[in-house]
Amino acid sequence: MLIETTRFGSLDVEDSKCIDFPWGIPAFENLKRFILLQHGEGPIHWLQAVDDPSVAFVVCPPEVPGVKYRIPPQEKEPLKLQNDEDLLILNLVSSLPDRNLLRFHVRSPLLFNTLLRCAYQWSIDPEDIDKYLDLPEGTGLKPDVDNSSGPESFIYWMR
Repeated sequence: MLIETTRFGSLDVEDSKCIDFPWGIPAFENLKRFILLQHGEGPIHWLQAVDDPSVAFVVCPPEVPGVKYRIPPQEKEPLKLQNDEDLLILNLVSSLPDRNLLRFHVRSPLLFNTLLRCAYQWSIDPEDIDKYLDLPEGTGLKPDVDNSSGPESFIYWMR
């Protein structure tokens, strides 16, 4: 299948490489099919929408900033996981170039079943953060830099 993208040009991708997001991603609910593209040699990937050339998200494993999730059984059910080894967790990363920051989205990990090639975005309620994740020593979640009264949902890195 040929996929047109604004960032990577035309990509020839096997149909079997598509990842199905049955509910889309919040704010992109109409986009259900994505592919995961490696970005260079490091842990960063691009999650490229198949049906919209301009939509691609930067993602990375939670281990990059040292975050560890405890995924409850009810959050695994939609993925039809038979084996936890088939679970992949990635987090959205956004850039705030005017502030020279990268923002790691902690409260909304993407959960993948690598065997069935399906995924969804899990939104963790702010009051449940301590129940489902461990942060590295000395790291605390911060609110959105543009909305300091919002929930503490992010880890920031200097670029």
